Amino acid sequence: MKMFTAALCLTFFTVASAMAEPEDFTDFSVELPPGWTVQREGVTTAFIAPDGSASLQVAVERLTHMDGMSAEGLAEAYAAELHGSRPVMVDNDPNYYSFTFTSPEGVASEASVVVSDRNFFLITVSGRHKDMAGLVESLLLSIL
Repeated sequence: MKMFTAALCLTFFTVASAMAEPEDFTDFSVELPPGWTVQREGVTTAFIAPDGSASLQVAVERLTHMDGMSAEGLAEAYAAELHGSRPVMVDNDPNYYSFTFTSPEGVASEASVVVSDRNFFLITVSGRHKDMAGLVESLLLSIL
């Protein structure tokens, strides 16, 4: 019986440690997968895959800094700056636009502009990793 209890506890600990850890930031939260690292610089937070194959960057600015620009206008400005595709509205939401671009390092990337009541978010996904979809979904759930 002690061996069964010990095995059960070990299994629970292994499963619990493999689950995503919630991370709260000032204006958003994410379910951070195990092994991902967080780097902060100014208004930008970067989440980097354990193997370096992908990253998610979130820049947050107060709307007062955007001089009343719409989400579409902001997306168009960033797409032009990054030599990206024409921004498209996501889910018929006029506060959510997305476009693709190639980073200076040649990495295919996607950027999204999301405007909330008080914040503007520039979300950039670069590279590919199996955990990325869940990471982005948890981020979007916290701000939309």
